Formats: sequence, structure tokens, C-alpha cells
Amino acid sequence: MNFEEMQKAWQSQEAAAKLTMNADALLQLVRRDEQRFRATIFWRDAREVGVAFLLSLYFAYHGLWHHDGTDGLVGAACFGVGAFMVVDRLLQRRKQPVSNDSLKVCLETSLGQVNHQIWLLKNVLWWYLLPIGVALAIATGVSTWRTQHGGMAAVMTWGALVLIFFLLYWGIYWLNQFAVRKNLEPRQRELETLLASLN
Repeated sequence: MNFEEMQKAWQSQEAAAKLTMNADALLQLVRRDEQRFRATIFWRDAREVGVAFLLSLYFAYHGLWHHDGTDGLVGAACFGVGAFMVVDRLLQRRKQPVSNDSLKVCLETSLGQVNHQIWLLKNVLWWYLLPIGVALAIATGVSTWRTQHGGMAAVMTWGALVLIFFLLYWGIYWLNQFAVRKNLEPRQRELETLLASLN
């Protein structure tokens, strides 16, 4: 059989031919993928919460030791971010699939978790970067003003530090948005396609 005959045979196949798959095998694949996704999110959150609480302890200790309320403000902001992540994690834990759920319920739960992660990362500026950034800007401004005894030099030093923080925060925000585009949105589309094929 030459290439043209093979091409004609291929084109003569029914266009709407569908690939069939065992539903139990697909359910196992979806569950395994979901477990991997949850483990990745758990360890990411564990690292973030651990760092947030360590920083809150450091800044609280430093603020008490040096009688500096602005360090306490940074510590409170770090603690608030860590607490937000813990509460969010506990609320999302109630929405995990049960082992005897159907394929459709499992896919809907997985899609809900992916949508929530997309929401978190798209709004990382408001619940993560801004609280800590504002506290750092205030602490840096007060510290700079005290050490330079005010004046234009203090304002310029504070401005330079704020610019450095801004660039760092912009990089963190960009990385989060890149993760949404590269990892989460393709996963979201796959789950939506699977759900639509079930209907």
C-alpha cells in the first residue's frame, strides 16, 4: 500500500470516531493526578507558612528587643499572611473528593481546587505582597528617618529602598502569573474538557 492509498483509507474513516476508555481506569488516573496536585500545593503552602511564622517571630523579637514598633508591624503582617494561608487551607480541605466519589464529582472537585489556586495566585498582590510590602515600607521609612536624622538624604535612601522592594515584588508577582499561565490554566482546560466529554 503506497502513501496515497493510505491517505484515502485514513480519510474514509468516520470523522466522528471516538476513542473509548474504561471509566474506572480514567477515574484512577484523575485521582492519582489530583493527589499529586494536592501534595505539591501542600508542600508549597507548608514552606510559605513556615517562613511567614519564622519571620513574624524574628520581627516580633527584634521589635521587642530594640523597642521598635515598626518591626512589630512587619511581624504582624507576616503572621497575618501565614494565618490567611492556614485558614484558607483548612477551608479548602473540606472540599476534597471522597474515595467513593464518581468520576464526574472527582473532576468537579479537582476543577474547583485548580480554580481556587488560580484565584489565589492572580490575587497574590492583595493578600500576600501588599500587607508585607506596606509594613516593610513603613518600617524602612521610619528606620531611615531615624538613622539619617531626617532631611533629603533620608528621603532619597527610603525612595531607593522602596524601588528595590517594588522591583522584587514585581518579580514575585510576575512569577506567580507565569505559574498560572504555564501550569494551572492548562490543567483547568484539561479538566473542563474531560467534564464536557462526560456530559
